[in-house]
Amino acid sequence: MRLHHAAALAALLAAGCARPVYLGQGVRCMGGRWAFGASSSEAGPATADDRRMMQVIESWMGTPYLYGGTTRSGVDCSGFTQAVYSEIGVEIPRTASQQAEAARRVDPDDLEFGDLLFFNTSGSGISHVGIYVGSGFFVHASSSRGVRRESLANPYYITRIAGAGRFLD
Repeated sequence: MRLHHAAALAALLAAGCARPVYLGQGVRCMGGRWAFGASSSEAGPATADDRRMMQVIESWMGTPYLYGGTTRSGVDCSGFTQAVYSEIGVEIPRTASQQAEAARRVDPDDLEFGDLLFFNTSGSGISHVGIYVGSGFFVHASSSRGVRRESLANPYYITRIAGAGRFLD
């Protein structure tokens, strides 16, 4: 059974998403429900499958950003998440909004390693996605710095999170 990471979501910094930004069946912003704090009990990948996914994620680190890209020569955020999932044998849709629509909704207090985090960075709904890797961190394809690890405690990201979704059991 996969570990739950409720302890990592202690209320230190609340998100300011005042209204739902995505109205499909996937995820919804629940206002100030997204909060974040670190916990030493949360160590990241817990199972062999998680560790395999982390190896795949690490192999993509530093890949440059390319809008519409899907390869190690250049990748965008949803191309990155789709490629990582594909390498572990799970097919997911191509775009961030399609991924949000298809994923099973995850509550903030139930995040697990490998869950997708969806962001509203454009002001018009789901526009960015990354993979939660535990201890308050996610990996994504940054438009300015390529594939990298980022803290959810970063005010830019925590205030733009629109929800989370799960494709793994």
